[in-house]
Order: sequence, then structure tokens, then C-alpha cells
Amino acid sequence: MSTTIRYKTDSQRTILLKRGTIFFRNTSVGCLVLNLSTGGAGLAVESDVAIPLAFELEIESEPIRRHCVVAWRLERRLGVTFESDRMQRPASGPV
Repeated sequence: MSTTIRYKTDSQRTILLKRGTIFFRNTSVGCLVLNLSTGGAGLAVESDVAIPLAFELEIESEPIRRHCVVAWRLERRLGVTFESDRMQRPASGPV
């Protein structure tokens, strides 16, 4: 028996394959950003840590941190949508 996941995206997704970090409740979890669109992303989480329904996502070499809401989940894979009004620059360290 096979499982098919169907979900709508707001725009074309681009294959990305960049490292990312999920932040929630003073916790950070590594992930791989599989694909990206203007409204969301597909993620593969690196551990079995329970990921909440909403969190912040930082993608390597990108200057913003996105607020994400989980749209679907299958084992260690997540589909998330971005709340565009909640994007922010990560806090920089001391200069």
C-alpha cells in the first residue's frame, strides 16, 4: 500500500537543497530545505525531536528568519507555509 500526499502551493517550488535551522522554545534543530517557493517550503528534519506547529526557519546564506506554520507532516518531512508579515532578520552578535 502506498501513500500519496497532495498539497497546493501558491507558486512554483524551486529545488533548493540548503541547510537550515528550525528555532522554537530555546531549541534549534537542523534540517535540509528541499524546496522553496514565495509562500512555503519542503523540509527534511535531521532528528526525531517533536517539531511544533509553528516555528522560525533560518536558511543558510539568507539574511532573514521566516515564521513557518506546518501544513503537512510525514515522518521527518514537513511542508510549511510562510507568514510573510512575520519575517525578520536574525539578531546579530556583538560587533
